Order: sequence, then C-alpha cells, then structure tokens
Amino acid sequence: MLTVAAVPLESDDSSAVTTDIPGTQIKYYYDATESLTVSAGGTTTLTFFLYSEYSEDVKIRASVFCNESKITAKSDTNYIPLAHGGEAQIDITVSAGEYAHQGTYALEVTITANSVNIDGDEGSFPINIKVTSNLTSDKYNKFLGLFPNEFDGILGNVWFTAIVSFLALLAIGYAIVIVVVPVCARLITRKDDPERNAIKKTLYQLCHAIIIIWAFGEVLRILGTDESLIDIANRVFSVTYAIVGVIVGWHLYKVIVDIILRHMSEKAELHKEELQSLRPLFMYIGEIAIAVVAVIVVMNFLGFDLAAIITSAGIVSLGISMGAQDVLKQFFAGLVILATRPFKKGDLIRIGSDSTIYKVRKVNVMNTELENWDNTDVNIMPNSTIETSKIQNITGETLVTKVYLTMDVAYGQDINKARQIMQDVACSNPHVITDGSYGRPYTRVENLGNTNITIKMGMYFDDINTSYTARGHIRQAMVEAFMANGIQFDYDRITIDEVRVTEAEAKNDKGSNEYNKRNTES
Repeated sequence: MLTVAAVPLESDDSSAVTTDIPGTQIKYYYDATESLTVSAGGTTTLTFFLYSEYSEDVKIRASVFCNESKITAKSDTNYIPLAHGGEAQIDITVSAGEYAHQGTYALEVTITANSVNIDGDEGSFPINIKVTSNLTSDKYNKFLGLFPNEFDGILGNVWFTAIVSFLALLAIGYAIVIVVVPVCARLITRKDDPERNAIKKTLYQLCHAIIIIWAFGEVLRILGTDESLIDIANRVFSVTYAIVGVIVGWHLYKVIVDIILRHMSEKAELHKEELQSLRPLFMYIGEIAIAVVAVIVVMNFLGFDLAAIITSAGIVSLGISMGAQDVLKQFFAGLVILATRPFKKGDLIRIGSDSTIYKVRKVNVMNTELENWDNTDVNIMPNSTIETSKIQNITGETLVTKVYLTMDVAYGQDINKARQIMQDVACSNPHVITDGSYGRPYTRVENLGNTNITIKMGMYFDDINTSYTARGHIRQAMVEAFMANGIQFDYDRITIDEVRVTEAEAKNDKGSNEYNKRNTES
C-alpha cells in the first residue's frame, strides 16, 4: 500500500484528513485548515510526501491534470525510487495565467507505482486550488458593484444593471471632481497666478477622462467581461491617473520650493535676485526627479519588467556618458554654479587669465551668457569652462570699487601742494566716496624717476559702472588744477641745434674745423 500526504510543511498533523482513493490501496492526507491558493499571474508549489507500505521496493511517478486552460500544473515525470518502508517527496508546480478567472479549480493528481511484481499500480485523487485575481471580483450583476440586482424581467438583466451603474458612477465622479479640482488649483497655485485657470482647465479635462475610464472599468466587472479587457481599462486608467498626478505634483512642488526659498530669504536676509538665482536649480532637480518617477510608474502600470529596464538603462546610460562626457560636464558644472552661486545676474566678473570684464546676463544649466562691459557683444561660455577657472567677482557684494590714479610732477615743484590738489579734485567728484564709510582719497609718492616724481592716489567710487567715466573727469580736472597753480609736468624734450657755416668759412680749413667743432658740440 502507498500512502500520500499532501500536507503543507507548516501544518499541524492533528488537522490532517485521510481519504481513500477508490480502486487503489493508496491513501492521501490533506490539511483541512489550509487552502491552496495562487494569484493570477503567479506560481505556487505543492509538496507531497509519499510513504510506502509495499513489501518491496517500488518506483513511483506523479502526474497532474487541470481542465482549465489558464491553469497549468507540472510535476517531475521521471520515476522516483521508493524503498520498502521509506518515504519520498514530490513537488507539483501550479501556475495561473495573468487573465485567469477568480475561482476554485480541481487538479487531478495521479500516482503510478511499478516494481518487479507490480505493473502500473495507479490511483488518482483531486486537489482543489483557489485562484485569486485583481481583475475579477464578486460584482457581477450588482448595482455599483455592491448591491445585487434582484429585479425580475428586463430590469433584472445584467445590461440594465451595467447602464444604471455607469450613469451613477459618472454622477459620483463628477460630483467629486467639482469639489476636488478647485481645491487642488488653490493648493498648487498662488491667488494671482495667471496659470491658475489654465491648470484648472487641464485638470478638468484629465479628470473627465479618468471618470469615464474608471466607470467603464467597473461596468466591465459588473458585466463579467473577460479579464484581458478589464486589464486594458485598468492600465489606461492608471496611466491617465499618473499624468494627473505628475501635473499636480509638479505645480505643488513649485509652490513648496517658492515657500521654502521665501522662508530662507527672510531668515538669511537674502535679496530677491539671489533667491531667483537659486530657484532654477531646484526646478531642474524637480523636473528630473518627477520625470524619472513618472516614467517608472507608467512603465510599471503598462506591465514592463522594471528590473530589466533599469539594468538596460544603466548600460545605455554608461554608453551615453562615455560618448557625451563634455555635455555631462557642462550639465553638472551648471548645477554646481547654480548651487554655489559664485556670481549672479548683473555681476561683473573676470574668468581665468582673461583680463576682460564680463557682465553676467543669464546663468543656464549648460552655459552662461556674458556681455562685455560695453554691451556690444554677448559671449556664450560653457559652464564646465567657468567652473574649472578662477572667477573674480568684482561686484559680488557691492558696486563700490577702489581705483588708483597717478600723476608725474617735475622735480623742483611743491610736492605737498600737488598732493593736496589731487585730493581736493578727487573729493569734488560726486562719484568718489568721502563720507567715511570707505577710505577717503589719499596720495603718496610712488616713484622717483629720472626726470619726474610719480604721485599715486587711491579712492573709492560708489559704482564701478561709472568709474571709468569719472576717472576721465578727475584726470582732466587735475591737469587744469595743476596748470592753474603753477605745478609743472615733466615730459620728454627734444632739442635740435642748427649750425650755419658761410661759404667762405667752408672753403678754408678754419671754417671746416669750426664746423666740425660745432657739429661735435651739438
């Protein structure tokens, strides 16, 4: 006799029930408290322990059959040796198709035993397995999928239930949307935001699609439609729902970023321009994060294998990164510049060894737009170049700038008077700071040249943008003041002596010697 125990490993033997298989000497045991369950699209394994009461060694084999096409069951078809008084284990793998209908199905398990004296001792027994599915539910011919249709005649028809439920679901959905959309619009936009009406219109359109798809999917369940159609409706509904979530999430993210930056500005006493220069960084990060999450969610709804996609994406991204290193360098350099903010729009900067002064026009993720100081040219410079270069921000904190001017005075002049004149002229210029907040104009003897004395003056201008023009006015005023006060400038002089010799002097040696003497002296 062959004993078969179909008892789960974790079950309590006290709950096992023994059942005879008619026409055989085989018995199998099952746990009355355990239900064998598999979800649609899933797989489970049934483990059987076989105990032999034959008086000799036998070989056994198990086979399994299910009359439902969407349920498959497999076992090892090879014979397993089973000694007298011994035991063996047989595993049966049960798989339910993705669109398997929810319900209970019978598996017929057949055990065959052979030995020298036994020729095909065979017996079968049923095993019930329960299939669960998210695509099917107990909603057939129920109003709204909840209340059974107990009417008679045409009113009891499933199509009547489906039509009434569809209209009722639409009414419920639109009632919710009328309340939810305005609330969402207020949450994700400011009161004076010009985009509020456009956002509300977009949300209404998307919610309209969501309601119809949702109601249609529920009706398919009420009609008992094939699971494949219900799955398509579910996927379309999920993708549409994800699109709405992305739109709402993006605008809500912008509102949150603005609130945080405004709070940071108040705490750190940052200027509005500095706040706006930091905002693009958070916007770019948000766009990337939300886009990645949205793609992953949508692909998951559509049934893609995310693990394989992520692995493939990693390989592809590696290839892209190798082929687009310069582009990636510019991108990440742009993020660094936006995060560290070494300069902002309107600042005057020098980059690297270039002595040109540039005015920052706009900071982008990939490049920075720079104007020359005369506003005649616009230079587009890659952020990777800027990020790896020395940056001198001339107007990083203030427009005040320090300037030096020099004047050359001839030897023998009153140096103290010349210095005082230079200081007085500088103080009279409206762009020179003289209120004590910065150092007042001061002078010193810078150099004693071969033919002149160099006096250097330092002063602070209130605005670097007007400093060049103001310097020109100060130079002109100092020249005029020196001339008015008798202060002489030293400059290079060239003296030419012309020697005239008469014709008579030129004919004799005396005249020739005199000419040579004068020419030598000159």
